[in-house]
Amino acid sequence: MGRLFVISDIHGYGYLLERLLREAGYRSAEDRLFLLGDYVNKGPDSLGTLEYVDRLCAAGAVALQGNNERKWLLQMPREIALDPVEEQRCRSIIAKMPLWARCGRFLFVHAGLRPAIPMALQSAEDLTTIREPFHQSPAPTGNIVVFGHTSTFRFGVRPDALWFGDGKIGIDTGAGHGHYLSLVELTEGWQWSVPVSPPSPIRRIRVPISKFK
Repeated sequence: MGRLFVISDIHGYGYLLERLLREAGYRSAEDRLFLLGDYVNKGPDSLGTLEYVDRLCAAGAVALQGNNERKWLLQMPREIALDPVEEQRCRSIIAKMPLWARCGRFLFVHAGLRPAIPMALQSAEDLTTIREPFHQSPAPTGNIVVFGHTSTFRFGVRPDALWFGDGKIGIDTGAGHGHYLSLVELTEGWQWSVPVSPPSPIRRIRVPISKFK
């Protein structure tokens, strides 16, 4: 059986995503990979990152929509100069992305869940933008909710650290704010982090995933 990987809030740093996957030895034919949204905006190469994510999905990964992808669905940024065919391709890539996914006990979303609302009734806005109501409430019983959107330094931890709550794991280590991009392996509990500013050495550390098992 392969490993289970997750990453979020890549924000145009597709080349760093590629480095992390290579460093972790990700194998698309054996491993599972979930990407939790916000591939575009803020970083150096939004379009290239979106296209790379699409290629990962063609090889078996699952990529969710984030709030920044939903902004692109409403209106493409003016600085992204695309012809109508290219623009439609970007929209098509985003439109086919789901808003949430599940793998075993792990429930993957971009931002979080509205408390006490069944998954079938969760709104796209909540799944991609919610913050405090989700952060301050326990996760649904039997689930470990893995999310991005809110950079972990906002919870008072180091910028490169994951955040652990009541049945929740926050994995956005602030690439969009000039901090780190992190790939998390949920099977054995490893985190690979790389700062977005060069030099960009990759660091691997153990993370306490076992406490959720």
